[in-house]
Amino acid sequence: MDNAFLSPILSALGRTFLSRYNRSKKVNAEIQRMPLMIVMAWGFWIFSVAAAVFFTGSTINSGGTNFGGAVAFAIAELVFILSGLLFYVWYRNAYVEITRSYVLRRDLFRFVNKVEYRHISGYGYHEEPTGGIDSDDGLYLNGPDDEEGFPTPGVRLHGVWANYDYVLGQLAFRIVNERWAEPDSDDDHSQVMEYVSSGQARRVCLEHDGMEFPENTKKPDQDSLEENSSDE
Repeated sequence: MDNAFLSPILSALGRTFLSRYNRSKKVNAEIQRMPLMIVMAWGFWIFSVAAAVFFTGSTINSGGTNFGGAVAFAIAELVFILSGLLFYVWYRNAYVEITRSYVLRRDLFRFVNKVEYRHISGYGYHEEPTGGIDSDDGLYLNGPDDEEGFPTPGVRLHGVWANYDYVLGQLAFRIVNERWAEPDSDDDHSQVMEYVSSGQARRVCLEHDGMEFPENTKKPDQDSLEENSSDE
């Protein structure tokens, strides 16, 4: 439900509103939530109150209502209230946390994906050039490779969810300087922010889309591959 059904709808509804809202946020704001969720929650609750007032007025003016109509109204009210509650819980539970050392995303069901910048093994970055809606837009960060050479779960970010320009700045710092920024270094942090403010972070990340970072990738040993092939 989090991704398969509601995400495309929310992407379409929130692309304009949320992208503008997120662009105005501090690029390294630690906690970023989706304001559309709380707007939707209040929208359902306000609509349920308005519907209750309208139903009550109609009932009084008409001299009453039948049992079936009352049941249908009660069910509709329950749906509106529960829908508002769902979006409120989504607003509270789901967020993106961006710090100097890591990026974390928590979803509706409180499942957490977190990766430290210095452990990123690779990334993918796609941005619709026309500014249209594309569910593939966003930044994909792979975690460090496991012992078998496969990337561990990383973090996916989307402009609808958060302003992740600071993460792009961290990636650009690694690409340009061939090392990761030190979390405690104000000089490194200032350089990351310079990449972000100048737009260089976005350009560098688009240019090197799909890049892997060898310090966090583990390729299978060639000798073991040859041994396995000879055994076959």
